[in-house]
Formats: sequence, C-alpha cells, structure tokens
Amino acid sequence: MGVFAVFGWVLLACAMPDLAPRTLSMDRHAPDLFVALVAYLALRSDGLDVVPWAIAIGVAQDCASLDPLGTHAFVLGFVGFVFARREGASSRARVRGPGLGITIAGAALLAHVLYVVRMIPVLRVGPSFVGLLAGAPAALWTAVFAWPLLALLDRAHAFDGVTGRPRGLPA
Repeated sequence: MGVFAVFGWVLLACAMPDLAPRTLSMDRHAPDLFVALVAYLALRSDGLDVVPWAIAIGVAQDCASLDPLGTHAFVLGFVGFVFARREGASSRARVRGPGLGITIAGAALLAHVLYVVRMIPVLRVGPSFVGLLAGAPAALWTAVFAWPLLALLDRAHAFDGVTGRPRGLPA
C-alpha cells in the first residue's frame, strides 16, 4: 500500500499549483507537497533508505516541471539525506505534533535555497536575497497544508511499506 500512497501523493503534488486557491496568494506560492513527502519519509524511515525514494520523487517533479531533468532529483535527494534518521536513533526522537509542521517548513526552505543555488548555471544570474525570501511563503503554505494530511496518513500507517516499518506496527 505504501507505493500506492506515494503515487497518490505525487499526483496530488502535481495538481497542487493548479488547485491552490487565490486567497492569501496561495496560488502564487503553492505548497510543495513533493518536499513535504520527502521530509516525512525521511523522518519516518530508519537510515538512508529514503534517499532513493527522494530521488525518484524528485524525478517525478522534474517530469511535471519545465526545469532541467535532475534539478529536483538533486534537491529532494539532498533534503532526504539531511532529514534522514540515522541508524540507531531512538524511537523517542521521532518528530510528532507541531514539530512535524515546523520540520516540513524547514525542509521546504532548505529545498528552495538548494533549488535557487542549483539553477545558477541555467539562469546565469546569481541568487538574490528577494529570490531566496520567495521560498518563505511557500514553506509556510507547505507546512500548513501538508501537516494535517501527513498526520492523518501517519495514523493510517499508509507509508509503512515505503519507510521500512512492518505495516501496522507502532512507531
């Protein structure tokens, strides 16, 4: 079921820029559900097994965007690597509650900064402070929108097959 949950989440993430309402400028700074999924999987998996999933999700985002192939794969692979729980970490170290939303916002900010830096060779201009700050509203909307969805899917153990946990066992 985990692979189907990832596939459904990726479909929702691809549609999110078109589904975002105009209220509070959500349409201009649409939530990045790709980053939210990678951060969530990294926080729930044991070890670096999430990095190949992060790269695959990044390739899916590359296919849905007009950016050069590999841009989002690199960014999400790096985010998955940074947020991955290391082997031997205690189960008490898992992020829950409001900490999950804050961590997702931090992952979205990191992904935006990496994306801006990664696009320097393509755009041939250096990153600007305004360009870096443009990721803050998207990170906010990502955390606000993804946190309840991920909490619901966490209760349903929808991603257990992907994170390496046996289905239905408590975290």
